[in-house]
Amino acid sequence: MNVSRETWRCLVDQHGTLEEFEDRTGALYIGAFNEVARYARALLALECDQIVFHIANPHNHWHRVQISRDTTVHGRDFAIVQMTLVKPPFNLTLRELDILTLVSIGLSNDNIAARLDIGKRTIEKHVENIFAKMQLWSRAALASHAVQRGICRLPTPGGCNRTGLGLSDVEDMAARLPDVKSEKAAPRRSAQNHIRPLIIGVPFASDGRGKADSVEMLNGAKLAVSEINERGGILGRTVELELAPFDSGDLTSTSSAYRDLIEKEVDAVTAGYACYSPDIHDTMGAVGIPYLHAATMHHAVERVRDSQSRLGNIFQTCASDVNYGLGLARMIQRLEKGKHWCTQKKRLAIVQPVWSNVDIGIDHLEADLAKRGWQTDIVNIIPGSQHAWKKAIDRLHQIDPAIIVVASFFVEDAIAFQRSFLSNPLRAIIYDIYAPSVPQFQEELGASSEGVIWATTSGLYADRIGEGFRQQYQRQFSCSPGSSQAGLAYDRIRLVTGAWSRAGHPRRFQQVLLELRSSIDRGVNGSYFLGNQGQVGLAYPDDTPDLSISQAHLVFQIQNGRNVIVGPAPFATGKMRTPPWWS
Repeated sequence: MNVSRETWRCLVDQHGTLEEFEDRTGALYIGAFNEVARYARALLALECDQIVFHIANPHNHWHRVQISRDTTVHGRDFAIVQMTLVKPPFNLTLRELDILTLVSIGLSNDNIAARLDIGKRTIEKHVENIFAKMQLWSRAALASHAVQRGICRLPTPGGCNRTGLGLSDVEDMAARLPDVKSEKAAPRRSAQNHIRPLIIGVPFASDGRGKADSVEMLNGAKLAVSEINERGGILGRTVELELAPFDSGDLTSTSSAYRDLIEKEVDAVTAGYACYSPDIHDTMGAVGIPYLHAATMHHAVERVRDSQSRLGNIFQTCASDVNYGLGLARMIQRLEKGKHWCTQKKRLAIVQPVWSNVDIGIDHLEADLAKRGWQTDIVNIIPGSQHAWKKAIDRLHQIDPAIIVVASFFVEDAIAFQRSFLSNPLRAIIYDIYAPSVPQFQEELGASSEGVIWATTSGLYADRIGEGFRQQYQRQFSCSPGSSQAGLAYDRIRLVTGAWSRAGHPRRFQQVLLELRSSIDRGVNGSYFLGNQGQVGLAYPDDTPDLSISQAHLVFQIQNGRNVIVGPAPFATGKMRTPPWWS
């Protein structure tokens, strides 16, 4: 059959009858895959809600198949079948897909070799290749990721044999179903004409501090939605964003944006860091829909941890602000081991805007450094005028620290500080919290940004997955993404839509929340596991040494106009340099 599009859909009833879903072409195309219709019948017979898998045709063309139960058509049970022609995920070969499927079942290399009649050393080499391609380093992580993303093959290589994989129930039932008529009747036309898209609400700062980062967030979310819809959407539906602008300095404006999304009955909400308040979280908790945010605040996580029954639908997708102190202490320890000159001063200054609501873990940091003979000074500032920053610089000259930390997420603060500092510099390392991840930092400062060190609890990796995202972003928006929020927003969309897909319906809220808690997902900013008490992303290496369930706490330095990762291993792509203002 000569077809030009890449996604086809149809309906299948319990008798194996294929009916038109959107147009005739889908039923005709899918009807050529006899086993797919049989799996759809099996899903209905088992009262299963959804299965996702990959299948290859005789020409080695890969299809991602999603079969979901639907009871809204004519009041009868139908399975919606969606087949999408795809490139092999992670550039896997068909043989590697076979082996990944069997690893997901739980088979050892010996058992896989026996099942596929291949030598054990060959299997071991294939498994090593799969680890490298997927950037996951344990068999458990491979299995979890493959099952959650539907990267398993049907029919099961070597036969089903009641393997224990979730798909095996459907496969076993399909084998036991009686055959239907071999001659296929012409697909019937369905009366269903319109399907509501799945809607993700996105509140964003259109005015006030954080506005520039909202561009990054919106672009990342739009890119994810574009890619999802190009692959056929989720559960047979397209995904759309409902945008709600607000002024980040006006709580009334922010609350209004959230109420607007709730009134429009969005299926989930994803947000950045410029809109946190306990009242907003209470409002979202009362609604109960999935809410994924990047407020990066430990006290927000504590509220979720202490109020699971009331706020259990709220997830912070990156590690909290208190981790910044841990990462800074680790960097200072590294400098001491290298006998860096600045560690001889043993003095740290933290410039902290008084209303930033950021807690970088100062108490723990101060106690840790005191044990090593360091003194910590806090310089509070009320941003708003260049005179205020000048006073802060004058105070820093009195302290004469070795390292100056600018403890604000907002790029506006980091820019204002850097300008004032360079007008009257001192011999110290500048260590910013997150803010230089926003492209505006280098766009406004130009060469004046050179040498600044900064850290983030969720940063865009420089590996194959991260580079692929950069290229896609560049193609779509004709500019490079920042080093944090764009990737984090992209990953949040993938997290919530993946949970919808596994739950079978976006409005099965409890099942969707369970999927968010129990899944492990590898995104462009690292790996996400939100199944802890605070429902918060884990930081490597402070929360866990396991990279397969965490995001690396990355430290960058701006070198020759680029954000270069200088730690931790194994993520570093360069070494720390002496900042230009020292000369």
